[in-house]
Amino acid sequence: MKQLNQLYETTPYRLLAKTITRHIPGVEEKLVEYLVAEIPRRYGGDYGIPIMRLLRGVQDREEKINAIINDLKQSPVIRDAVYTRGYLNIDINEAELAKTLFNTVKAVGEEFGPPKTAKPERIVVEHTSANPTHPLHIGHARNMCLGDTLARMLRKRGHIVQTRFYINDMGRQVAVLVYGYMKASTKPPENTKPDHWLGLVYAITHTLIDLQEAKKKLKQARTHEEYQEAVNEIDKLMAALAKLRSKDPQLFDKLAEAIQQDPDPEKTISRIMQEYEYRLNPDTVKAFREVVELCLQGFRETMKRVDALPEEWDWESDLAWTSMVEKVIKEALRTPYITYKEGALALDLQKLLRDKPYLYEKLGIPRNLEIPPLVLRRSDGTTLYPTRDIAYTIKKFQAFNADKVINVIAAEQRLEQIQVRLALAAIGREKEAANTIHYAYEMVTIPGRSMSGRRGEYITLDEVIEAAIARARQEVDKRYPELTEEERQAIAEGVGIGAVRYSLVSVSATKPLTFNIDEAVNFERNTAPYIQYTYARAYNILRKHNAPIPWEEIDYTAAGERQDRRTLLLLAANYPYIYAKAADELKPEILVAYINKLADKFNKWYPTDHVIREQDPGKKAFKLALVYTIKTILENTLRTLGIPALKRL
Repeated sequence: MKQLNQLYETTPYRLLAKTITRHIPGVEEKLVEYLVAEIPRRYGGDYGIPIMRLLRGVQDREEKINAIINDLKQSPVIRDAVYTRGYLNIDINEAELAKTLFNTVKAVGEEFGPPKTAKPERIVVEHTSANPTHPLHIGHARNMCLGDTLARMLRKRGHIVQTRFYINDMGRQVAVLVYGYMKASTKPPENTKPDHWLGLVYAITHTLIDLQEAKKKLKQARTHEEYQEAVNEIDKLMAALAKLRSKDPQLFDKLAEAIQQDPDPEKTISRIMQEYEYRLNPDTVKAFREVVELCLQGFRETMKRVDALPEEWDWESDLAWTSMVEKVIKEALRTPYITYKEGALALDLQKLLRDKPYLYEKLGIPRNLEIPPLVLRRSDGTTLYPTRDIAYTIKKFQAFNADKVINVIAAEQRLEQIQVRLALAAIGREKEAANTIHYAYEMVTIPGRSMSGRRGEYITLDEVIEAAIARARQEVDKRYPELTEEERQAIAEGVGIGAVRYSLVSVSATKPLTFNIDEAVNFERNTAPYIQYTYARAYNILRKHNAPIPWEEIDYTAAGERQDRRTLLLLAANYPYIYAKAADELKPEILVAYINKLADKFNKWYPTDHVIREQDPGKKAFKLALVYTIKTILENTLRTLGIPALKRL
């Protein structure tokens, strides 16, 4: 929309970027935007930039600075621009800025946000894609919330976005679960979420098999060290099994007896993997699909609760059962990079990089990184996850006619993701390789808890949600005892789920995150409840006014009467730019930091600068417009973060 673009270009970041780059050739707008910073008013302005840093090597510096200053002063929103001690500072004309801001908000209403990008793209965001072997845990939740939030941000920016979930149903972990499920020969209890029950089957089965392997090592031990290592491993496994048996003795005993009767579980698991990949046994295929569907049923229930359901669900096996994976292998065989690693078919990626060193820069690969060969097919003929991931990447581009694919995947898989992209380049798909983004995120921890899926030790997302809701309910009961049970529970649900989602995107994905429920469900600090509370305050101020905002009566000189009012106005006007920056850089934490600051400024302002009781019609209209603007920003940002905007809190 025209108004949004105008406001966006009016922000100090864009004004300075456009003006400076017009006068200093070779300087990039992004660099100028990065250097712009808020400054104390005593320095003679609102924003400043170290202009001399951009004038290195320029002969006529003084002339350039004067030209930039004169150019800036042509903008109605710039009251003054001055050069001092290496910095160019600008002073904002708050009345003119308020006109631009309020006219934009009035025109676009609830659509207020970033302007639509000039270069919209078709983008696939793959997120969550958890192995269907146990319920989603807090680590998966970070993946899910990041991916869903990125998709929402990109859509708001004007891109066409599709979200996808990759169902990893062909790996050894799923085969172990299917093996245990077949041995248990029973269905999940009716009162139990299927993914939770399957997680227990998986943990019991995996640990029992590991115990068998540890006992073999004990018998084969040739040194005291080997013997002691095996003994220690057996002790750990026995302790883990005791915990698992306490959760369901009947299921445990049935599995233990059945697995003990199998002389070689590993051989059986390898066999059923082959039977599934090549559809050699209908009963095995049926068992795999049944188990995975049950687990996905639990996944969908959880993801729907936090409003993060992907649009498309892709089965790994479907890739294997079509010609896509085989086509990838055939294309690889035609390259000069085929090699063999212990009898397995592989790609020599270091040779690829020696032949095409430009790929280091094109794909953003560190030059000192040693990249091992990528195994495409085992010696027994079965393919590996990365092989199918290559085929899946091609499918994501083709199925959606995508310009870009963003894969939200844990940082620990960085090497594998580089291998997949190099493999794409090796088979002649450099465009796909260059436009596949590994959106890496670090792990989530909960104080005092460790996680191991194969031992059944993890904090499920369902548990975290329930704990957050319970904690929120305590606070809601204290604040609103007059509400009905249903009303208080509805608010607690919104606060609890919002607290979880907010916490998982508030920290940069590149940093490890420690999740603390008490900190997440805090009404007094930078949290979802705090933002929800602020939104409710703004909403209820407007509700009490109970009439349309008198836009035509606004007295714009009111913008400069109080510093807190002026500061809030300037911050609100930056919203389109901040949102666009967060979306373009794929950094939701930028938007979170902004909304925290806005909420702080608003909560300090409105109790001391009364809106409803304001007697002057022009000033009251100004304040109402400002509250409406803040309310709209809060609501739209909460929607972007997948957090309920509660009208009562």
